[in-house]
Amino acid sequence: PITVTDGTGMVHTAVSAGTEDFKLGKKLGLPMIPVIGDNADYLSDLGFLTGKNAKKHPELILDYLLEKDKKGVKKWVYEVENYAHRYPGCWRCKTELVWKVEDEWYIAMDKKSKPEGGRLKVENKTLRERMIAVAKKIKWMPQFGLDRELDWLKNMHDWLISKKNRYWGLALPIYECKKCGHFEVFGSKEELKKRASAGWEKFDGHSPHKPFIDEVKIRCNKCNSEVSRTNDVGNPWLDAGIVGFSTITKNNKGIPLYLSDKKEWEKWFPADFITESFPGQFKNWFYALIAMSTVLENRSQFKTVLGFGTMLDEAGKPFHKSVGNAIEFVEGADRFGADIIRWVCCTENPANNVLFGEHKTQDVMRQFYLILWNTYKFFVEYANLDKWRPSVIAIRQPAKKQSRQDRHVAIVPRDDKNILDRWILSRFNGLIGKVKRYLIDYNARDATAEIENFVSDLSTWYIRRSRDRVWLNSDNQKDKQSFYQTSHSVLSNLMILLSPVMPFISEELFTNLAGENSVHLAEWPKVDKQLMDPALEHQMLLARKMVELGHAKRKSLAVKVRIPLSRMEIETTDDVSQITDAVWEVILRELNVKNVRVNKKYQYPKKEVHISEEELRMEGEVRNLLRQIQSERKALGLSPTDRIDLTIPESFEKFLPYFSKRVMNRKIQIGSKLSIKI
Repeated sequence: PITVTDGTGMVHTAVSAGTEDFKLGKKLGLPMIPVIGDNADYLSDLGFLTGKNAKKHPELILDYLLEKDKKGVKKWVYEVENYAHRYPGCWRCKTELVWKVEDEWYIAMDKKSKPEGGRLKVENKTLRERMIAVAKKIKWMPQFGLDRELDWLKNMHDWLISKKNRYWGLALPIYECKKCGHFEVFGSKEELKKRASAGWEKFDGHSPHKPFIDEVKIRCNKCNSEVSRTNDVGNPWLDAGIVGFSTITKNNKGIPLYLSDKKEWEKWFPADFITESFPGQFKNWFYALIAMSTVLENRSQFKTVLGFGTMLDEAGKPFHKSVGNAIEFVEGADRFGADIIRWVCCTENPANNVLFGEHKTQDVMRQFYLILWNTYKFFVEYANLDKWRPSVIAIRQPAKKQSRQDRHVAIVPRDDKNILDRWILSRFNGLIGKVKRYLIDYNARDATAEIENFVSDLSTWYIRRSRDRVWLNSDNQKDKQSFYQTSHSVLSNLMILLSPVMPFISEELFTNLAGENSVHLAEWPKVDKQLMDPALEHQMLLARKMVELGHAKRKSLAVKVRIPLSRMEIETTDDVSQITDAVWEVILRELNVKNVRVNKKYQYPKKEVHISEEELRMEGEVRNLLRQIQSERKALGLSPTDRIDLTIPESFEKFLPYFSKRVMNRKIQIGSKLSIKI
């Protein structure tokens, strides 16, 4: 190294063996002499170095000079020191690499050219200028993607398109005369066939790849010498860059429509959407797509691109087999579930890297997947217990023929529905609109966030507050019908919203709920604005806030929710004056109180409910006894339909009819203590 404080002041320069050396050599006009081959062996005619490996024996030249010193001929070496150098390495196997120059084929970025006949009207513009103009017309997600692509386009060199020492790949259609240096590029098989002087019969009927394409010879237009195709194959991004032209065919067969039926091809071009990982693709696939399409059509092959970061392990390190943290997809799908992996990716900001692993998937499992499954399980279990089956009658008995979607909606008239049913249907119809808008905009992150929030509301509020509406907990058949029909409608259509992200669990649940062939063949739900009630949603939001405050107050006083209270005082900054009586009733039941007073101003019920301490105590004990019975049944492994012989303490004698209705029993009697017999 040469710095202002180190080194002799003399700089060794090898024009063919280093980036900086090469640039300096070109600037100063120094000769470019190749010295090593692809395997890093020194080439012939280099004396004692010939055949020796420059990488395995980097000390060769120093040893030679030191040996000269020992013979006393001249003093060649002042001092030998070890320096830490940065060397390139293979990203797969970590093998150290060497730098060497090669003759390669490039596409010039800064030569102005005119299309034949001026068809594209881009005269006097360079390919770089044209590509920049095309890139600016694409919708980049996230938006900084455009800045990164433009940075690459403005600063990149000519495009290297050839690959040395490769067999598989696109054979470059370049024929270079070794005698006079003239070269030609062929644009089609037909063009090559007209010029072929030998070997066409061996190539005919094969794809333009090695070894068949190399049988074809042409005659040089300048000196008439026989010319073979250059031995190089093309950069793989050349293939990847023409997908919009090469893959659009009639019925996915035959020659590309771009060549056979341009009008039909236009119906499919450009693509609405592509997606790939950002790192590397600005100079690879995105770049190749823009380059090829700019040359051929002076427009982009795609309208929108969603770029995303890299998936790393939970410690933020890249996955590598050599490190031992790599997870094969099949292993990951078996271990975590394909739906879970998809949800992890879709809920992340695509601009950021995803830290993936056991903890991340367990969070999704616990915070979303199991909540969704348990909600479905609750509905199915109790619908079966109550022998409920979905109706095929539409919500407002439309005169038109019933559509598939109508089968998933509730039939109870809106005004007769429980306030909770009206609320969840309003929430769900709002969800339909939001998810559709986000997905149309390729915004999976916000779509999944909305679904997560809804599923949380569905489980922790709607199902929680509806538990006393099903099975033995309720005698109100009309209300049961409303709950089951509403739940069935919401769950069935929710699976359709979920299907693009979680295709497997949504398929399992939907086919069972709807009895149809596949969720992926179902029509997307439509928003029913008549079911939307923003005022009710706001009231329920206020109700949940007050419930949260009430539960916090109970917790601070160490009073459990199952213990009924006569009154509760709540302080809040929210305006609760517009809350309807039906919503107040939900608040009372959730807080297990008879009266609630907010900000010492609003009270519900307006006429205070008076209840003695003894009545409150007994109500609490009845609820507690029912909870004990259900816990005992669960501990015994009983199903909800299994009947028991029940004995309850004599202090609960007057509640015998209540327990008879709420507990599946063969007989029920009074005794000294609680007893359950199978």
